[in-house]
Parts: sequence; structure tokens; C-alpha cells
Amino acid sequence: MDELIEVRHLRYFLAVAETENFTRAAERLGISQPSVSQQIAHLERTLGVALFRRIGKRIQLTQAGAVLRTGAAVVLRKLENARDSVRDLAGVVTGHVDLGVIPALHGAWVPPLLERLARERPGLTLGVHEHSSSWIETELEAGRLDLGFGLMTRASPGIRYELLRSEPFSLLVARASPFARRRSLDPAELEGVRLAMLPASFDMRRLADDIFRRARVRPRVVFEMNNIDPVLATVARAGTPTLLPAIVLRGRETLGLRAIPLAGKARQIGFGLLWLAGGAASAAALAVAAALKATVRGNS
Repeated sequence: MDELIEVRHLRYFLAVAETENFTRAAERLGISQPSVSQQIAHLERTLGVALFRRIGKRIQLTQAGAVLRTGAAVVLRKLENARDSVRDLAGVVTGHVDLGVIPALHGAWVPPLLERLARERPGLTLGVHEHSSSWIETELEAGRLDLGFGLMTRASPGIRYELLRSEPFSLLVARASPFARRRSLDPAELEGVRLAMLPASFDMRRLADDIFRRARVRPRVVFEMNNIDPVLATVARAGTPTLLPAIVLRGRETLGLRAIPLAGKARQIGFGLLWLAGGAASAAALAVAAALKATVRGNS
């Protein structure tokens, strides 16, 4: 390998890898399609391997391309962090931050966070990625996210967990539900009750199932959906309750749902910041984290 790999090679490569199309990659980059093809050919020649497999009009990453994609994303992120740190010396925090957020927290705190950042940190750009906590942890460890906002699973030794708030589980019901006028509910009353829930693969569902086990009840889970919004819409339209923290209703008030607290010592679920352990966070990521903390405190 006697030729240098330049930053533009990696940017062009990632654009093609993400779009799986040379023309769309060129449009994203704002350059001509032949230029993209030439740079990818140069990169493949320099590395001595094929990075893409061409199948008709479609392209797919080869095994070598998949390996390079992971490394290239990390290299570019570190370069951007270094660039932003230099700019920060001038006293103005700039740069881009990729934030992973679980669906339960998105509606409650992301809009006010964006409002705060627009007002206080106009030099920042933020990419918000809504996924499960396990996905967020994986992406943080891979270097593809700067910050996470999710459950305190403490499942990964490579992640530092910073608790911001704890919430109890509640039974979320429609206005017409026979439970709607209740001030609290004993979990034992859920025996045989038809519910709409997240799938068993979700951390939030596993915590809810633990409540059922402790109360020695077996509700009937008749609907399962892998997103909170369809679950809540089903509660509103079909009348089947769900067990989730009441915070998920914030920002979704138009559904008209009520949160009925569980009686006794309800199971608490912790939410907070997720950081890559041992990593040096950029000034931009620290600024977003500070804004998120202030947002959670101010919207409690």
C-alpha cells in the first residue's frame, strides 16, 4: 500500500455504504457521480481489495467493506471531535453530536431539549436516533454515537451510566376503561386482564414482566408492538391497557390516556445518560449533556 488514504476517500466510501447507490451518494456529497466512482476505485486500488459487490444496479458491502465501514466511521468521528475541540478554544461550542434516545423518553424531553439548544447553543447540530437501550449501548461502544439517553440497564461494562430520574410503572388506560377512575391499582387485579405490550425482547417489557411475577398474576397480552406509539394508540382505540412509566404520556396528551399508579412499593425504572466508559467526550457532547440535564430538571 504505497498510496495514502485521504479523509475524502473515507467520506465518499461511507456515503456509498449508507446509500447503497453511487448516484444517491453523489447527491448527498454534492459532487458528480463519476467523481465518487473514481474515488472509490482509487480506495479499492490502494487497499488491494474490493469494497463493494455490484449486483445489477444495486451494490452491497463485501466483508472487507463492512470492516472498513466500522473503522472509517470511528476515524471520522474522532477527527470531527478534534476539530471541534480546536474551535472550542475560541469560546464558542460548535460541532455535531449523535444522541441515541429510547422511544419512552423521546416525546417527553427531546422537543424541549432541541428548543433549549436552539436558544443557547446555536453552533451545535444534533442528530437524534430513536432506538432501544441495547442498540444505543452497542452504537456507543462502536463509536457511532456520542451520547445516549435511556434505561439504566448497567448491562455493559463499557458504558458509564448516569442516573437522571426514576419513574414508577403505571397502568395506562383509555378514558372509557373501568380502571380510569381509580386512584391506584393493586397489580394483583391484573389477573387475566387483556393488555397491549412491548415485545419480551425489550428491557421495558422485561421490567414489567417482573412486576407481574412478583404479584403472581398472569395478564393476557393480546397485542404486542415493537414501538411505544402504536402501543399507546392501541390503548386509546382498542381499550386494552398497558404497563409503562407515566412519563411516556408527556408529549402524547392528545391520546387522552390516564396513568393509574400501582399500589404499594411500585417498581422504579431509572433513566439517564449513557457515556462510553473511559472515553474523552467532546465539548459539543458535554454541552448537549448539560442541556439535557437542565431540561429533565426543568420539566419534572
